[in-house]
Amino acid sequence: MRTSRLVVALGLFSCHAAVPEPSPAPRNDDAPLVIAMQAAQRRMHERYASTRAVIDGVVRSDLPAVRAAAEVVSTLDEPDALPRWQPYLAAVQAAARDIDQAGDLRAAANGTGRLATRCASCHVATHARLALGDPPASDDGASLAHQMRGHHRAAQQLWQGLIGPADERWAAGAQALSAMPFDIVAARDGAEFVGDIDDSARIRMFGRRALAARTNDERAAVFGDLLVTCAHCHAALRDR
Repeated sequence: MRTSRLVVALGLFSCHAAVPEPSPAPRNDDAPLVIAMQAAQRRMHERYASTRAVIDGVVRSDLPAVRAAAEVVSTLDEPDALPRWQPYLAAVQAAARDIDQAGDLRAAANGTGRLATRCASCHVATHARLALGDPPASDDGASLAHQMRGHHRAAQQLWQGLIGPADERWAAGAQALSAMPFDIVAARDGAEFVGDIDDSARIRMFGRRALAARTNDERAAVFGDLLVTCAHCHAALRDR
């Protein structure tokens, strides 16, 4: 049996988000179709949670975690998808395998951007309906913790903009990063952390590049560069 359509409802998941509990089994003649669609939806939730885990692993410089999450995406099939959709699903799996086989963090980060574009192509081809939840709102506090919450929100908006595809989400995240203060790390840890200040400046630069990027490939490249810079800054703070 082939499903005639694929309905995707994605909420905003953390890297440890659980797949929602399945709905009660339908009790009508459409039961096989509904059950297949529910299963496809659960797999899509699992893909989304796993791609978030890939991103979180990159920014923590945790390559084993990145590979483990990418392996989940690479092995999830859609047996009931229409034949014309299969190449797009295969492209998502191939991009995830590239991340799983990445030799270093930069390769994994670049692969993450490419994976997002493959997800977007699949969503467009299948006419998937995505309900992208708003990332948690950030406040205007001056502390490093407050600022980092704002950066995390902006990065999530960029990711949602890539996978949607959703231009307004991408633009919102890019604008937020382009306005990031240069001295956020120095304000807390002192001017001797020159490398960290440079990372902050680079992230702001990538925010401006994100605003100028128009194609999915350009945006994917910017996103990969951004992830690597975040990872470097986080590692410098942990190792100080």
